[in-house]
Amino acid sequence: MRNRKKIFALALLAMLMPMAASSQRPKPATARLQVTQCALKVSGMTCGGCAAMVEKGLLTVAGVETASVDFKTGEARVSFDRTKTTPGKIVAAFNRANGGFRVQTAKAAAK
Repeated sequence: MRNRKKIFALALLAMLMPMAASSQRPKPATARLQVTQCALKVSGMTCGGCAAMVEKGLLTVAGVETASVDFKTGEARVSFDRTKTTPGKIVAAFNRANGGFRVQTAKAAAK
C-alpha cells in the first residue's frame, strides 16, 4: 500500500514537471514591449462560446498580447504592443477575418 502511494506521487510529479517548465519560458532580454490597453465594443455575441471565439480571433492579430471578452457586457479588453499595432489596426484585422462578429473601438487607456 505504501509503495503504491509513492509510485502514484512520483507519477503525478513526473506529469506536472513538463507543464511547470513550459509555463516559465523566459522573455528575451532585448525585447522591449510597449504594452497599451484598449477597450472594444463587440456585437454579434449571444453566449460564452461566442466570447471565446472573439477572444481567440483577437489573439491571432499581430501585436495583440492578451484579450479578455465578456459577452454579457459586449466588451473586450485587449493589451497590445503599440510598436506593432494600433486599436484601429486591431479592429480592421479582426473585422476582416471574422464575419459573424464585429468590434469597434470603445476607448483607449495607456498602461
